[in-house]
Amino acid sequence: MTLEQTYHVFLSQDVAKHGGLQSITLKSGNTIKVRIPSNCFNGSDLSIKKNNIEIKLVTHSLFDTELEFDRVINEVLHRTEIKNQSQERCMKVYNLLKQEKYSEDIAALNLLDFVIVSAKVSPVVAETYSIASKNSRLLWLENSVKEKLHDSLLSQKEQKELIGIYQQVKAGDWIEDLNGLAKSDSLVQSVSIPEEIKQFYFQGSAACKVATTNWYIINLIETFIPPNENDVFISNYEKLRDGKGKLNQLIVNQLDRLILSSDIPEQCKVMYKLMRDGVVSASQSNQSKEETLNQVYETYKVVKKASKRAAGIVPNTTHIASAIGAKAGTGVAISGLSGAAATNSTLALLGGGSVAAGGLGMLGGLAVATGGAALFGAAALVSVASFTQMDAEDKKNLGIAAGVGVATSAATIWTAWTAVSVFGVASTGTAIGTLSGAAAYSATMAALGGVSVMTGGAAVVAAGVGLAVWKYTKGNKNNPKKILKQLEARLYE
Repeated sequence: MTLEQTYHVFLSQDVAKHGGLQSITLKSGNTIKVRIPSNCFNGSDLSIKKNNIEIKLVTHSLFDTELEFDRVINEVLHRTEIKNQSQERCMKVYNLLKQEKYSEDIAALNLLDFVIVSAKVSPVVAETYSIASKNSRLLWLENSVKEKLHDSLLSQKEQKELIGIYQQVKAGDWIEDLNGLAKSDSLVQSVSIPEEIKQFYFQGSAACKVATTNWYIINLIETFIPPNENDVFISNYEKLRDGKGKLNQLIVNQLDRLILSSDIPEQCKVMYKLMRDGVVSASQSNQSKEETLNQVYETYKVVKKASKRAAGIVPNTTHIASAIGAKAGTGVAISGLSGAAATNSTLALLGGGSVAAGGLGMLGGLAVATGGAALFGAAALVSVASFTQMDAEDKKNLGIAAGVGVATSAATIWTAWTAVSVFGVASTGTAIGTLSGAAAYSATMAALGGVSVMTGGAAVVAAGVGLAVWKYTKGNKNNPKKILKQLEARLYE
């Protein structure tokens, strides 16, 4: 059986123009060399076959004889009211981007992002530049991860698996190995690169958790709930997932039994329960903030322990509580999803959707789901909990030394996990370096603003700009000159 996989690949101007060998890292973690023909213009499709895998490459580059990217971006920069020195730094960044290299001058990259996105250039130029900008960040991150893995105690097989998971996150695909994703998250958190670059990855990681959990739950409903009752169950689940709407308590209770007694992965159950408690229990109770936070941590522990045997694996069978009236099992893996389960599980993912669904993955930029707000919040909670509770042996094997890579403040953790600006959460910076267990989790949660804030709803963010740029534009939408000056000032801080 031949498998089909799609990859979006950014080419340097030289390779796109003259042709040459291009390294492609597959979702298996393997790296292959592909010969690129000359005059491979932006948006070209290439097909190759490797080891029973049909690989479709969608190429992107800042090479096009008609669009003349170099001339357009040069002109835009020279008519922008910034210092000559700022223009020069931006051009240095651009010259690296077009040759498929990354720039560590993040301030200049952010400034260039805003200059191009806000300029009156053609949509194709703006979109292609944006892809080049995102590719730069991803290259820096990927190189750092590979260096970290090289110094780790992991076997070659384990290293390859983590590189493959990174590629899945980059593509915005479903993640069946959620335990592996947790390790990938911890690995990224431990590398010595700016938090802004890490944050870009964690946006994608959260989206993968959301998409995976959402698919498992929708599949359970469509498999075990009679067709004539399907719609009402899905409707109530979506209200829970999106953090809004009046719920049918009887249906929600049945959803609890269906989901929590199934053999879907542990983290999916934990995310559902945290989402459920955040929307229903915490918002309607008279508990103090501290009591609520401790309750969430206890929920995390109880659900995790109860479903430990199902952690991070695709279930072979799913047994449902007798109250649901279903005794059959399902062995459907995410990789084989189709029909209604695939359609109904679709969320608007970060980065313009998954590559498998025809999107750009993380190369698409920043775009947060309008639906799934509560589930995104739960994904963030599970991410933080997974990191703070990671086994010391796992950290050692990943090359994370004691006291290194473990965030020393809730502010640092939250910067890494799923973007403070998107969820509108303010951090107090409460120190958690000396805490553990419930105390560490509660301190982190308190700094994040509590469950109600975490599950309160995601914002819609315009694609095409980086996280830092969006933070500036959020408060100054009608004053582009002010944004420009603020971004330029960062070059000289």
